Order: sequence, then C-alpha cells, then structure tokens
Amino acid sequence: MSTSLREKKRELLRSTIEKAAVALVLEHGYDNVTVDMICEQSMASQRTFFNYFGSKESAILGPPPPAPSPEIIEAFVHHREGDVLSDLTRMMTRALNDAGEVDLDLWRDRRQIIRTTPELMRSQAEKIATKDSEIAALVLRRLRVQHGLPEVADSAAAESENPTEQADSDDRLIDEARLIVNLWWGIARHAMKLWAEKPETTPQQITDDLLTLLARIKEA
Repeated sequence: MSTSLREKKRELLRSTIEKAAVALVLEHGYDNVTVDMICEQSMASQRTFFNYFGSKESAILGPPPPAPSPEIIEAFVHHREGDVLSDLTRMMTRALNDAGEVDLDLWRDRRQIIRTTPELMRSQAEKIATKDSEIAALVLRRLRVQHGLPEVADSAAAESENPTEQADSDDRLIDEARLIVNLWWGIARHAMKLWAEKPETTPQQITDDLLTLLARIKEA
C-alpha cells in the first residue's frame, strides 16, 4: 500500500469520526454526547478515536487552520517590496488551498455548535489568540526586514548605540504588526462569509476579488 493511499484512508477515517461527533452534538447537545457514542456512530474503537483526537472537544473543533510551509513563510518575511497586508492575505490563502478541499457543511455545523456552547467558545478563542500571536510574529519579522533591522529584536537592541530609540522603534513595529493582523482577520472573516454564500467559488477567487477591492479602498 502506498503512503499516499494510507494517508487518504487516515483522512477518511478522521473525517468520518469528526462528522459523527458533530452530527451527534447537533442532535443531542454537546454535554450529552460521549466518546463512546461517537465511536459507536463512526464504527471506530476508542483506541482509534484517541489516536486521532485528544478529547471530544478536539473532535468537535477540528484541526487548527493550515499553516504556510516554511519556504512560503521565509519568502513572505524576506519580500522587501509590496503591501504587507496583501502579501499576508495571499500567503494564508495559499496555505488553505494547499491543505485541500474544505467541507463547507461541516464548517457551518461547527460554527453553529461553537456559537451555542460556551465551553467551546472559550477553547476556540484560545486557539485564535495563539494563531494571532503566531501570525503577528511573522508580520513583525517582515516589518523588521523591510526597515533594515535584524529579524530578532533582542540582538538589535543589544548592538544598538541608542537602546531607548531602538526600543521605541520596536514598540511601533509591534503595534503595526498587530494592526495588520487584525485587519487580516477582518478580511478572512469576510472571505469566509462570502464563501459560505457562494460555495461554488474558491477561496483563491474570493481572495483575489477582495484584494482588488482593498486596492480600490486604499486609492479612495
């Protein structure tokens, strides 16, 4: 059996368990669903379940958003020209495209469950905060490179003839990175809303349209 075929079977089994878990929660409520029920519904053993998921919660929330490859990240960080927000949007969209087809119905069902389950809302918020910090760190690296600074702030501060001035510059870049990431989240949320309304389109098509719109807004 080839590796690719094994991976396809693993992904199919993971998807089967996830869909069973989500369907059961929609029917019975999060607190009333157990791992045993999910295993019975998906015809998987508990051992198999825990090979894929650490808990019932992780089966409901699903995997984290796909991350760009190291090569794509380095290309983003060291691209000195261009619009950081647009480049960030392109990079994250490419990561989504590279991850393969997204099950739109499953995504909608998960959103419905999360919105009505405080425990899952808290967990999802923690995941988003972690992702936010990771993306902000990448954007900060990009901004430092664009300003001709070393990617790591500590080494720059230690070598600077004026540490106070360097610290002020770092603070400004950190604020700029956070703002760019917040703007990207807004674009991402709007893109997902449009995709849910027009599932025949691809994330790449929606992103291209939004970047064109963003360019017009900047010129206004």
